[in-house]
Amino acid sequence: MSKIRKSENGAPQNAGGVMVAEIDRDLVSQRAYERYVERGREDGQDVDDWLTAERELRERRNPPNQEH
Repeated sequence: MSKIRKSENGAPQNAGGVMVAEIDRDLVSQRAYERYVERGREDGQDVDDWLTAERELRERRNPPNQEH
């Protein structure tokens, strides 16, 4: 498992050619739980909920460029 390197001020650093974007773990947890509730509280999809929540929060932070 690779470690995320941080600078002296705590900002994520380039780790092996991949820039790591820091997302608030509490926000991801909250959104993943919301997805769980929206799905009717069915167990077994916690990892999918977590990964989707991370993606949603990243997209909100850095929306994709829209070409007209």
